[in-house]
Amino acid sequence: MASSSSSSLHLLSFFFTVVLAFISVSSKPPKLHAFIFPIRRDEKTHQIYTELDMGTPTNIIYTVIDLGGQFTWLDCDQYNSSTYRCWSPKCKATIGGDGASCIDCKEKPHRPGCTRNTCALSSYNPKTNMYKVGGVGEDTMRVSYTDGDVYVNDADMRRFTFGCGVKGLLSGLASAAKGVLGLGRTPISFSTQLSSAFKLVHNKFALCLPSSTEVYLGTMFVGSGPFYFINYTGDSSQLLNIKTPLVINPVGHSRPPFNSKDFSSQDYFIDVKGIKVDGKPVVSFNTSLLSMDTEGKGGTMISTMTYYTVLHSAIYKALVTEFVKEAAAKKMKKVGSVAPFGACFSSENIKNTMTGPAVPIIELVFEGNDAPWRIYGANSMVKVKKSVLCLGFVDGGSTPMTSIILGGYQLENNFLEFDLESSMVGFSSSLLLHNASCSQTRLF
Repeated sequence: MASSSSSSLHLLSFFFTVVLAFISVSSKPPKLHAFIFPIRRDEKTHQIYTELDMGTPTNIIYTVIDLGGQFTWLDCDQYNSSTYRCWSPKCKATIGGDGASCIDCKEKPHRPGCTRNTCALSSYNPKTNMYKVGGVGEDTMRVSYTDGDVYVNDADMRRFTFGCGVKGLLSGLASAAKGVLGLGRTPISFSTQLSSAFKLVHNKFALCLPSSTEVYLGTMFVGSGPFYFINYTGDSSQLLNIKTPLVINPVGHSRPPFNSKDFSSQDYFIDVKGIKVDGKPVVSFNTSLLSMDTEGKGGTMISTMTYYTVLHSAIYKALVTEFVKEAAAKKMKKVGSVAPFGACFSSENIKNTMTGPAVPIIELVFEGNDAPWRIYGANSMVKVKKSVLCLGFVDGGSTPMTSIILGGYQLENNFLEFDLESSMVGFSSSLLLHNASCSQTRLF
């Protein structure tokens, strides 16, 4: 893992040097349009993470991307920076701090733990459900941006607010990670802070999750399209042909403070109206599970911390039954299951296509859309042995708080855009249909 990350960083630095040299001689000045961040996938945990360029001197910090995270927190035990501030006006404005001033100490430069902050936050690890109370700090963060074309430049965000975790809070995260980057619907989430600081036209962010754990990178954009990938000649925002409203869960049950009716969830929920397999509706379950009740139970949540999509048992069993039926019609040979998957098949007579194994297509029907979002073989089947493919969905039991947690494996090589102002999310179909993939979107 270390050697792969190091190799990626060297390639990234080389490409930046070339691009910036090109900008320096260009007559067209770059205009800030959207921020760009590389996305890597950890081979062991399957978590996606990016890098932040923090402080003075530079601290390159890898952070796991948590789609519903309320804010960004870093392991501050080894964090040192001459531009670090312990006082944050955002405390009183958005977190409820008391506005008290910092108390200096003799150690220079100041660092977390050396000064008393105006307020505290509960830094949360979504993998272990652990959280620790830590101080709130601010520091300079260097970011790269594009004008929506080939021009790339750097800018400084001088007062990026983050929480301080501790080393023990990193348990269960990708080995390279020293914190968590939160993209949730809060005033101090990563994307909201950037959009507010630089006055972007819209508070949006987009994700293209890589399927590869090697040198190739996925991409996170913060800002508005058009978005251009190195392996797709058009504006990829035009591929977002399925858009559906975001749904607010009234109960924030999955993060601190747990099961609180006083705080709505900061995670991203959508309204799935139905499920199909090769165009045939899956109906042998209580479809009310797809809806969210007043207690915040049910519904569909999108997650970057869950890898394989998790389904309520009733939905899972109905989907597997229909999938196996359609697979038999395609003469797919069923074999013994391999945990945690329940339906597995011999791959010997399954053809391979540009969108992966030629298996029944799973479709999710969204609110407000006539066309469903299709999950092709590359996102539905998992190779568990040399000649065995399994349906990559997991049984979540009969009493989960959320009926469907749409995971990262099903989102790989799809392009998603979250518009926090219009409260909509856009989905592309698989980029493989366009001879492109997120694992090759090395924009840098």
